[in-house]
Amino acid sequence: MENEGEKFEAVAVRDGRIVATGTSEEILRISTEDVIDLKGKTVLPGFIDTHQHILSYTEGLQSVNLRETKSFDEAKNKIIERVMDTPSGKWIKGVKFNHEDWDFPILPSKKELDEISTEHPILISRYCMHVHVANSMALSLAGIDKNFKPSAEGSVEVDQNGEPTGVLWENAVTPLLEIIPDPLGTYEDKKNAVKEVLKDMSSYGITGVTPIQGKFCDAMEYIGMYQDLEKENSLPVRIYVSFDEYPVFGMKSGFGSDMIKYGFYKIYSDGSLGSRAAKLFEPYYDMPNATGVLNYSQEDINEMVRKAYDMNLQIGIHAIGDKGLDIALNAIENVYYKNPKPDYRFRLIHVMVLNENLIERLKSLPVVLDIQPKFVSSNVKWSEQRLGKERAKLSYPWRRLIDEGLVLTGGSDSPVEPYNPMLGVYAVVTRKNLEGYPPQGYYPAQRVTVYEALSMYTKNAAYASFEENIKGSIAVGKLADFIILDRDPFVVECDCLKDIVVEKTYLAGRDVYTRS
Repeated sequence: MENEGEKFEAVAVRDGRIVATGTSEEILRISTEDVIDLKGKTVLPGFIDTHQHILSYTEGLQSVNLRETKSFDEAKNKIIERVMDTPSGKWIKGVKFNHEDWDFPILPSKKELDEISTEHPILISRYCMHVHVANSMALSLAGIDKNFKPSAEGSVEVDQNGEPTGVLWENAVTPLLEIIPDPLGTYEDKKNAVKEVLKDMSSYGITGVTPIQGKFCDAMEYIGMYQDLEKENSLPVRIYVSFDEYPVFGMKSGFGSDMIKYGFYKIYSDGSLGSRAAKLFEPYYDMPNATGVLNYSQEDINEMVRKAYDMNLQIGIHAIGDKGLDIALNAIENVYYKNPKPDYRFRLIHVMVLNENLIERLKSLPVVLDIQPKFVSSNVKWSEQRLGKERAKLSYPWRRLIDEGLVLTGGSDSPVEPYNPMLGVYAVVTRKNLEGYPPQGYYPAQRVTVYEALSMYTKNAAYASFEENIKGSIAVGKLADFIILDRDPFVVECDCLKDIVVEKTYLAGRDVYTRS
């Protein structure tokens, strides 16, 4: 993956590093303890997922999984099953529903959840984690009534009488999350759950991940947990953990080891497109009275960016809507053009709805775009409805952004999407959902090549964390993080990319996963 089309027959590894690449004849001249004949299998650098919420994913496994439901009634029945096994007064939490997949794609309200139970507080969260629905008991316990003042304007839906309907966007859900009992009650519970998830990631070829804390939506992270796992020899992936709060003791981005580093400071500008919380300049095409939700004012984000920039922290900003991105760029321009710093790499996360002005501004800044390739696959059926045809032309415009010279990385935003990187590669190469819709792809002119897609999860991802000199490609001197695939992604039909399976995963030359 150093350069497109470049490949070698063999590689030599010693002490966790790559010491040579070349022909089999050349490599076999090197003195070695072990020779592995792959019989022509494809070897790639290990995948790096640049955006996950790992602990949130593990906690979600304890909740009612609504991901595959095709109607609210089906979701309702799953919640009822949990209610039947849960004592009165205990919380019921449902996760990962996508109302756009339902036969009637409408968000439920507290009324529908009250029909399930008025003796249990109930909260269900859309898979994007940016919109939630609570029943009356849950709202009452959290003190969310007609007098409640959310910090983000418009983040609580109210009826004509000013009463909350139960629909909550962004950090309006925080009062509920603060009182829901932790499903993984002890530190050991959390650590063991994370350990099992990281082990599973190895089976998909993931050798590096960026866990990101989202405190307002209860997506917590603990750097010490990964340190403990490393001490126990139970850490099969490299960690670049990031937080939405400032570090103490003057710690800077990159502090740590090749296994665990402190990453960037995270800011949440707006919400998600599917929940209509992404902030747009113009109203949503399918909801003319809505333009989305901002978590902070322009002044607030300016100050957050300024403080982090002065602390020499890498900065990552969640920005999905065009207005959300505009606000993020205003804040970045405000500090960078006044005081340019060498080799600074701002990270803009998601970046799904753009316009020509925003693209020109991006080109002038030292930014890396952390996109979620699988989003285009999951969202093909409704994105144009949200935006209208004109804006949709520049939604998920990955081909255009690559052609403009911007660096794009690949992440899953797990638990929002599955963390199998090959699903993301398939998504940006075909721009279809997993069922093959639409046959020609969503705005197919924005398709990228297989090499470009794989680069998002390898060399580009390493660049985003200032680690391009030690990982992200198979080259002499780099860490021996690599994977063996059952098929060559450069040869198979594009529609088969999603079906490629990882046979082995190596971290620092050590076998951390073998397919049984």
